[in-house]
Amino acid sequence: MIAKMWDKAGSNALSGAVCRLCSHFCRLSAENPLGKCRVRYYKDGDIFTLVDTHLAAVNIDPVEKKPFYHFKPGSKALSFGTAGCNFQCAWCQNYSLVTAAESDRLPASDFENLKPLLGQAYNPEELIRFACQKNIESLAYTYNEPTVFFEQALHFAELALQHEKANLFISNGYFSKQSFSVLKEYMHAFNIDIKAFSEQTYSTYCKASLRPVLDSCVRVREAGLHLEVTTLIIPEINDSAEELKQLAKFIVENLGKETVWHISAFHPDYKMRNKPATPVQCLEKAFFLGKEAGLEYIYYGNVSKENDTICPHCQTVLVKRNGYFVDVTEGFWGKCPHCEYEINGIWK
Repeated sequence: MIAKMWDKAGSNALSGAVCRLCSHFCRLSAENPLGKCRVRYYKDGDIFTLVDTHLAAVNIDPVEKKPFYHFKPGSKALSFGTAGCNFQCAWCQNYSLVTAAESDRLPASDFENLKPLLGQAYNPEELIRFACQKNIESLAYTYNEPTVFFEQALHFAELALQHEKANLFISNGYFSKQSFSVLKEYMHAFNIDIKAFSEQTYSTYCKASLRPVLDSCVRVREAGLHLEVTTLIIPEINDSAEELKQLAKFIVENLGKETVWHISAFHPDYKMRNKPATPVQCLEKAFFLGKEAGLEYIYYGNVSKENDTICPHCQTVLVKRNGYFVDVTEGFWGKCPHCEYEINGIWK
C-alpha cells in the first residue's frame, strides 16, 4: 500500500482512490484499476504496486552516464529500475523496460500473479552489501521513472544512507509535491529531463504536461539539492531556436546560471524510428543559445564532443573528459585552483 500517497475519492469503496505519487493524480477504482504507469492498481479500497520487490535492470555505471557531470566525477553508481512509467514518450530510449507493464496480459483480475512477469526479485540488503564490496559510491534510481517504484526506492535510499552512499534520482520530473516532500529527505541529487519547452509537445508525444516538470525543478533548487537538467534534442520536435532560447532562459532565471544542462542527441527508436538522428550542428546551436542566455555549464550527450568542465571565470580546465574517462585537475575540489571561482556541484 502507498503510505500517505493516496486518498479515498469518496465516502465508499466504490468511489475508488486518487494516487498522489505523481502529477497525473490518477483516480483508480474497481472499474478502472490501473494507473497510467500500469504498475499501480486499486483493490479492496487500497492502492498497491506490482513492482514492490522486482527490478527489471541492475547495472554498475559511471556516474557520468546518468548523466551527472558535477557530482563526484569518476565515481561509480549502482543503477536500477523497474517496469512501468508514467509517461508515454514516443521516442523512449528504454521502451523495452518501461512498456513491459503494457503486456496484453494486463489488466487482469489477480494482479499478484503478474509480479513475476515484471522483473526479478532482489534483496535490497544484498545489493547494498554488493555496493559496499565494490566501493560503489552512489545508488541511481533510473532507466524508468523512479516515482513509480517509490516505496522500493525509499527502502534502498534509507539503506544507502546507513552505509554512507549517495542517492541519485534520475527523473522525468513528474513526481508530485507530496512525493518530493519525502524524497528530499533521502536524495542527494536529481537529474530531471525537460523534454521540451512546449505544452503541446508534452501533450502530443509524452501524454503529460510541462508545468509540473518545471515546478519540480524549482522545488529541487529551492530545497538546496544538487540539480542537473537534461534535454534530448529531437529534430523538428523541440529544436527551434525560439524554444531553445526560452528553455535556456527558464533555467537561468529559475534554477540559476550555474545549473548543469545536458543537451543530448536523439537516435531513432520506439515509435520514432523514421525520424533522423540529431545532427551535431543542432546540438551546437543549443549550446550557443544556452551560453548566450548565460548558462555556465553545458555538456553534449550521445555525440563525440569535448565535455570538459571549464572555469567560467578564468577558463581553466578543471575536469578533463574522454568518453567516460575522467581526469580531475590536481587541487580542484569545488573551487578553481587558479582563480578560486566556486564551481557548482558535489565534488567529493
